[in-house]
Amino acid sequence: MGAKRLPRWITRMFAWVPTNCPLLFPFYLSAQLSMTEEVYLSPHLPPAFDDYRIAYASDIHFGPYLGAERALGLHKRLSQLQADLLILGGDYGATTEDGLALFDLLPPFDFPDGAVGALGNHDLTATQADIQALLQKMQQKGVQPLINDSISIVRDGQRLSIVSVDDIRMGQPDYTAAARKLQPQDFVLFAPHSPDVIPDLRASGAFTPHLTVCGHTHGGQVAIFGHSIHSSSKYRDRYLSGWKHEQGMDIFISNGVGTSLMPVRLGAPAQFHLITLRRG
Repeated sequence: MGAKRLPRWITRMFAWVPTNCPLLFPFYLSAQLSMTEEVYLSPHLPPAFDDYRIAYASDIHFGPYLGAERALGLHKRLSQLQADLLILGGDYGATTEDGLALFDLLPPFDFPDGAVGALGNHDLTATQADIQALLQKMQQKGVQPLINDSISIVRDGQRLSIVSVDDIRMGQPDYTAAARKLQPQDFVLFAPHSPDVIPDLRASGAFTPHLTVCGHTHGGQVAIFGHSIHSSSKYRDRYLSGWKHEQGMDIFISNGVGTSLMPVRLGAPAQFHLITLRRG
């Protein structure tokens, strides 16, 4: 959600809320994390990537509301998925400094085809020197940052390309630059932080992804009957949560792991994902 922060005394007060108390249900729910299994069928998927498994997590928001125990628990659960690739969707901490502290804490990630990560608006709240330190720390822990760039995985001469762009709020997305390494036969998975880039990508004509996976919205964080109380998206609930199909594009929006502004959730459970690609 937005990079705006509450006064420190308020964040400290919420940090002391006992999230294991069901009587404080929205606070309790904010600390409950579930894994969802998603299957994406596509006739365009190269045969070499049939049954390809991707672990995905976004919006960890390490800091006042999500501490070391929960962060290490997430790392363990992601590592146990036996996925081929890890994709991280950005907003690693409440601030750039918190994101750096997260990667200082976590053990290296070890996936057969590696790990890639987008940058979110909360990752871009500090100086360029701090942001560069975050990028270097990500690489040290086995996560390749993707900023207006792509990376390709090749099996039997067939290619799965993962593409991401800079954050739309705090950065400078460049869709043409992001597409420069793509080849016509690639299966393209677009993994930006925010779904708000989707209309701009379509308008740019730079490339057309087969599948888009993103976070940022937190599923509204507090959502009543599918409508958010506060939306971090300029498109409001157009990209709230879950699967969307829009003008030929398949899109999956995660509710994310952590919380922003307040440690509460209702109608938008915290989640990470195992996404299996299948040809069909």
